[in-house]
Amino acid sequence: MPHEPNTHATHHIETRDARRLAYSEYGAPDGAPLIYHHGFPSSRREAALLHETASAAGARIIAPDRPGYGDSDDAPQRRLIDWAGDVEQLSDHLKLEQFGLIGVSGGGPYALACAHHLSRHQPERLGGCALVCPLGPIYIDELLHQMNWAARANLAVGKQPRWIADLIFGGPTPALLHHWPQLVEDMRSIAAPPADRALLGDRDIAGILNQTIADAMQNSAKGARRDLMLYTHDWHIPFAAIEHPVHIWHGLADGTVPVEHARWLAQQLPHSELTELPGEGHYSVPIRYARQILDALLAAA
Repeated sequence: MPHEPNTHATHHIETRDARRLAYSEYGAPDGAPLIYHHGFPSSRREAALLHETASAAGARIIAPDRPGYGDSDDAPQRRLIDWAGDVEQLSDHLKLEQFGLIGVSGGGPYALACAHHLSRHQPERLGGCALVCPLGPIYIDELLHQMNWAARANLAVGKQPRWIADLIFGGPTPALLHHWPQLVEDMRSIAAPPADRALLGDRDIAGILNQTIADAMQNSAKGARRDLMLYTHDWHIPFAAIEHPVHIWHGLADGTVPVEHARWLAQQLPHSELTELPGEGHYSVPIRYARQILDALLAAA
């Protein structure tokens, strides 16, 4: 089962606006580079779930924390599409001539923002894009209403005035979850199919997921609270203008992000391929199908 390697390290770069951007690397150090976009609320350490598989596949996974998550400084007034600039600066720092993108769950919109930016400005650097159980544009009511009641209730807060999100998800809540992230373990099983429950019961996997919650909460959940607002308002991503191929993977039994989100994205993206996986859920797809996802992404490069 996946486990976080003891040898991983946290690295930092300073962005042009004097922020600290944190990242870690997993998989094969000399492998083909892939920039990993973590979910919500989560952190760069989510990519530890893919470490062993990436090592075997020859993939070098570079996983940054978005602003306000983990060890990355916050960046107030951010737009979702601004993340592409951070990824460009990180790839320049690492001297990556070409790299792939992988976005999981709430990281999917951010991977698409990068795909659009690169396809417009540096198409030769984009070596493929994979979206794994991606969140769709829930500023469209049709897609928001397809989600389960718990996810819908939490995300709907993002459509309210900012002070409401700060009141509900601010205060002592982030500090509590930072110190006791295991409190959310039962919440992961809400609407989870058997494929997910089997994996969530594994202590190594649960440990990594708990650590990502602790990371997401350590900065008063500033990044997560901002994502609530960004996800539920126009992303300003012209999907039809993304000319590079995008491979979407989604479980038909996903109880967190319904497969209709992936189908909507596949219809909007002009060069997309959608792989629907019967019986698979939100956690089982990125773990059980990691090798297929990585192999397809590396082949696209």
